[in-house]
Amino acid sequence: MLALGVSLEGPNHEGPPPLDALDPLLKAPQHAAYVSEVVREFGYRQHHPADSEIDLGEEIRSALKSPAEVLIVHLVAHGRLADTGERGLHVVGVDGSNLDDPVSSWISLIESHPDKPRPLTLFILDLCHSGVAATLPWHQEMPAGRRRAWVIAATGSQDRAFDYRLSRATRTVLGNYRDGTSTVDRSYPYIPLPTVGREIAREVASLSAQEGFEQLVDGSRVAFIERVEDLEELPFFPNPLYNGRSSSVLSEVDPGIASLVDEAFDARHFMLRGAGSEPLDRGLGQGYFHGREREVGLLTDWLNGEGSGFRVVTGKPGVGKSGLLGVLVCAAHPQLRESARNLWFRLPVKPACNDRLAVVHARRRDLDQIADSVARQMGARDKDRPADGWEAEQLLRLAGPGGYTLVIDGLDEAERPDDITQALLLPLARAALAGHIGIRLLVGTRSEPPFTALLQLAQEADGLINLDHTQPDEIYQAVRRYVGDLLADDTPYAARDTVNAANALAEGIAERLTGRGDPTLCEVSPDEPKPLGWGEFLVAGLYLHHVLTLPIERDPGRARDLGLQVPRDLPDLLELDLARRADQPDVRAVLAAVAHARGSGMPERIIANAAAVFTHGTDALPSWRVQEVLEHVRFYLRQDIDTDGTTLYRLFHEGLAEHLRADPFGPQEQGQRP
Repeated sequence: MLALGVSLEGPNHEGPPPLDALDPLLKAPQHAAYVSEVVREFGYRQHHPADSEIDLGEEIRSALKSPAEVLIVHLVAHGRLADTGERGLHVVGVDGSNLDDPVSSWISLIESHPDKPRPLTLFILDLCHSGVAATLPWHQEMPAGRRRAWVIAATGSQDRAFDYRLSRATRTVLGNYRDGTSTVDRSYPYIPLPTVGREIAREVASLSAQEGFEQLVDGSRVAFIERVEDLEELPFFPNPLYNGRSSSVLSEVDPGIASLVDEAFDARHFMLRGAGSEPLDRGLGQGYFHGREREVGLLTDWLNGEGSGFRVVTGKPGVGKSGLLGVLVCAAHPQLRESARNLWFRLPVKPACNDRLAVVHARRRDLDQIADSVARQMGARDKDRPADGWEAEQLLRLAGPGGYTLVIDGLDEAERPDDITQALLLPLARAALAGHIGIRLLVGTRSEPPFTALLQLAQEADGLINLDHTQPDEIYQAVRRYVGDLLADDTPYAARDTVNAANALAEGIAERLTGRGDPTLCEVSPDEPKPLGWGEFLVAGLYLHHVLTLPIERDPGRARDLGLQVPRDLPDLLELDLARRADQPDVRAVLAAVAHARGSGMPERIIANAAAVFTHGTDALPSWRVQEVLEHVRFYLRQDIDTDGTTLYRLFHEGLAEHLRADPFGPQEQGQRP
């Protein structure tokens, strides 16, 4: 790297300086050194010319012609626009006069010689009027993927820079990434340059608010239609958290699944739910789906083309709607089938591969997003989209004579689900039931008032599958096998001397959750167990996570008693876990903040500020503490990556989010809340 701070020579006259004299910028070399110090921690070396007497312009040109592959040039000096000629931006030298060459000539030295070895260069220009260099017309016309010079400028083209703000902000931002205060997702080998630029601009704006005299950072412009990946891959700042592999769970199975680029498909959702491994954070290495043999058979036949064209899977929160749909989608979708074989291969019957299958996870998505996704998966291009968006009739025509099978999961978690039901799903369902060859529709949703018409339509067509109506004994057997499989895979209960305790623990959990053999849970008689308010498999998995934090119970009798202590309510299970952390109130505060996440999730910066509301504090939680808490409660979370590389967090189940939004402070503050 090359970091230069230019102070002006002292005046040759006595007395006070004239009113139009330039500030000598006595601290310019010091601020350049500060930035150089933090940049070197990203693997750079300071460029030193062979001749120590070389002039400033020649020193910069020498660096730009060096054999380095990547270069950062940081300048702290006065910038002046020429009064005549091209009116270009010039750096003011130590004698107070403009350097002969404008800044644009340095950019041209890189870009105008594609046949010569020039380093990929980032200019960080702490100069007045430096936005001129960021907005050169000929440079803006170059495609982003071909550019080798990039600019972060302290100001706009007609504005002044104040008090070394760009240098101070750059030092702060890069220091935050270096020490982990700020992060991008660990799957990114480099911190995206736009992300760095925005953080620097935010820090400069903060300094402006504190010190007065507004200053707005400028930077290289990119056409909005260009690929974001071109900027994500710029290798200026290596990501300290990069682990050499993608953090996406899809990469655990097959990197080729990255070709599933339709965001609303959310293949990760269907694979994780189909695996049944989320409660223990097991990823996708092994499938744990159990039970639902009748429903698997019915839906396999339906996916293979039998029966009427419309079905709905419903049931209480966490009952396994997404798990059932997920494991079947993994088996039927051509881009998941082979890679996810270990998740579905144990199914008693298996759907055939279907290359005309469109799948959407509706959580936090609106009508247009869902319809657009279905259309794209049917082969429509963006230019085909009608001005008012895709309607049901247009999608039916788009499906063509070959027809498409649509799977829409999480309808109850969508944005304005009533609009989606009335405008899109009911027309598609009626067409499917009328024998329209273009569409077959399968929907997963809770049984709630907005979906009454949809559920009734499915009921009348003998197409409603209610998972709440499964017999308790069948659920008992499935839960017992599910817990047994989880315990047998890399836990202390997989050892020979604990196998009997593991079996007893699984039996206790299954008995308690299904009410089998426990008269205290019966409403009328032991033959009519009181139904669980939440899904048995979800509660069993989360409780098992809690059990595995306790000392190993080797005695089968005591292990069964431990299993019988499982809460029969998902919120109670969360409270059991949080009670162990009563001395850490910020854990609940962070979870309560994440419960309010929208879309793909909430970044750490927002979590830190939102959590303060639930601790009755005024200051944001320290970033290190937010990161620590997120790590402790990661099994409650799902992660995504924003377009700028920032990791986003949301709760993995909407039922948990609903509970925490309704009761963010916890039972210890009942009656004491404002």
